Amino acid sequence: MKNELLKAIKTDSLIEIYKDIEDMDTFIVAKVLKVTDNHAIIVKVSATGMYDGFHLIEIEDIYQINTGSKYIRNIEKLYVAKNQKHIEFDEENENLMLSILKFAKKNNFAVSVELFKDGDVQGFIKDISEDTLIISTLTNDGEPDGEAIVKLEDITCISCDHEDAVCLKILYSYIENENISRKQ
Repeated sequence: MKNELLKAIKTDSLIEIYKDIEDMDTFIVAKVLKVTDNHAIIVKVSATGMYDGFHLIEIEDIYQINTGSKYIRNIEKLYVAKNQKHIEFDEENENLMLSILKFAKKNNFAVSVELFKDGDVQGFIKDISEDTLIISTLTNDGEPDGEAIVKLEDITCISCDHEDAVCLKILYSYIENENISRKQ
């Protein structure tokens, strides 16, 4: 699948990515930005043609890629009609995991980090080392909830600036503004 993802970068077009064997009707519509042997960084586009964040995915999870479908053409039309854009992904690191983490930290994006293809940790990136990640965690209501230290090798997916993360950041900013107001 790596070669198909590399072709998608060259054509600069949206593709359908199928990863969920449990639900074979589910797929992601995305533009591919970067590819290595193990990972890809994509910009996801929602079913309504809206930008939906940056995502690091594992290539080995992909079992099907569709290109040029009527569905994709309609999503592309919606994306253009709604004047959707994403900021430039400007991190140049051969390790795509470190690349997206640094990108998310630099832009102060809320992140969702999937561990072992199962559980998620959400919040803001506090620190990145060679083998660990520290996240200032947030509850689903945007409230600070301590820190999580995870090994990079246990991370299976990273998402940032997607719809849920943007909502989480907004809720967090309300809480922070309330706390500042109370202190004054």
